[in-house]
Amino acid sequence: MKIGIIANANKIKNERVIDELSEVLLKNGYECELFADNSCISNVDVLIVLGGDGAILHSAVVAAQKGAKIIGINYGTLGFLAEYERDETEKVIELLKKVQDGTCHILNRSVLELQVGERKYYALNEVSFQRDFASYSGKVGQILRLETEIADEKTQVAGDGVLICTPTGSTAYSLSAGGSILFPDVPVFMLTPLCALSLHSRPVVYSDEENLLVKVTQGQSLIIVDGEVVDVLSKGEAVTINKATFTADFPMNDKAVFLEKIKTKLNK
Repeated sequence: MKIGIIANANKIKNERVIDELSEVLLKNGYECELFADNSCISNVDVLIVLGGDGAILHSAVVAAQKGAKIIGINYGTLGFLAEYERDETEKVIELLKKVQDGTCHILNRSVLELQVGERKYYALNEVSFQRDFASYSGKVGQILRLETEIADEKTQVAGDGVLICTPTGSTAYSLSAGGSILFPDVPVFMLTPLCALSLHSRPVVYSDEENLLVKVTQGQSLIIVDGEVVDVLSKGEAVTINKATFTADFPMNDKAVFLEKIKTKLNK
């Protein structure tokens, strides 16, 4: 089994951390390759990410498209997506052995696919359509009005925008915006209004088998994928969001408990 390693250089100041992990992997009979950045990820069975949630999030989407499983080791602040903390690297070997012999539980996290014209973007956490406060376009922003359509039902939302998240992303931005917490393996997505002007605009949970259409009816919308601005949507333009054909696969520690993790990680 071939293992890839990628590290957030801003978090990993001591190069020996990577060297020591590589040595342990080689000693236990695993092939090992170090990747400088996400664009280099290829031809590995498992990718070990050293960093915070941001590093794990963006590496996971690339690894998922390449068919690699993801194990995160937390070198950040929260580490909600990480399976281990920085002082638990030796436990990775135990998990890898279970992955190799097929006795490890694999959490298949759904991924959003956003189609903008001929361009496609993928998100493990969320896609948001947000009012442009002039910081991006240089123009004075205005209230953003969007039309959303799910299963032939249309809804109007006015305010700062909307956010569509996966169960993985339900504990991130969506939660801060008033959305519900979803267990990571439920087959749904959630649409969460952002600072809506109407009391009727509330989070909506819908089947991940449904396609979602978002159309701008007033203003200009930034399209933000997992925290990064990737495109701009003008009045009259529309995009579709659906479930990607691949999943981000995370090997799980037998002792990992979702609700317990929420209590310990989100109450700091």
